[in-house]
Amino acid sequence: MCALSSRITGAARLATILAVDKDSFQLQLLTFLLQQDGHRVHATLEPEMALEILQSKLIDLVLLETALPRQDGLRICQQIRQLNPYTPLMIVSERNEEDHIVRGLLAADDYVVKPFSPRQFLARVQALLRRASLARTGGWPDENLSIGEISLNLQQMHALVNGQRVPLTPRELSLLHALMGNANRVLSRDQLMRMAWGDNFMGTAKAVDVYVLRLRKKICPHLHGGFYVQALRGFGYKFELPRPQAAPAV
Repeated sequence: MCALSSRITGAARLATILAVDKDSFQLQLLTFLLQQDGHRVHATLEPEMALEILQSKLIDLVLLETALPRQDGLRICQQIRQLNPYTPLMIVSERNEEDHIVRGLLAADDYVVKPFSPRQFLARVQALLRRASLARTGGWPDENLSIGEISLNLQQMHALVNGQRVPLTPRELSLLHALMGNANRVLSRDQLMRMAWGDNFMGTAKAVDVYVLRLRKKICPHLHGGFYVQALRGFGYKFELPRPQAAPAV
């Protein structure tokens, strides 16, 4: 396993990861894989304990099973977001229904279905950690972008919309950066996935729709006009300023 991990991640940055799962065996498996990959792990069976850990320790990534007994796992995601809006969150769940996965992607940055390939799982962990690290250190190209009512601050991981600060997750941030960096250009979902999340992103084109919806929910309440990201049915998206409405004829 050590040799396998080193091939996957190379000189990956050591991270502190919080893992939450209802099953002690699954929790031991996650802990083993992450520790063999060189990370520190805080593991717990209790979501309440996870929230306490988040308030007392610096956590780089949260892994959460949302199929929890007597609790709404997606509600736990919301509580984690409220405590640490910038910490990447990955759902690692036994639930594989499309509706739950879509709802999970709206609440988290990634969704992995059990059972999973250890190599793919660790690669996705590293992809989330890289994006978060780039955003924190200002390693993105074109650190700030501003179009119309929206200003994007990559280093501080937020958008300013008419002066209102809108926190964004690493994946939301990279998608909005790709759209704004190609304003007035029509981009397919596949193009957006590659530009925003790299060639190693293991999701489907539907993930772009999910994250555009997330951006719409966060940004639209602060806009005076319509949403800047326009959908082109059957193809993709374009970032453009809404056209001003013509004055009614007198």
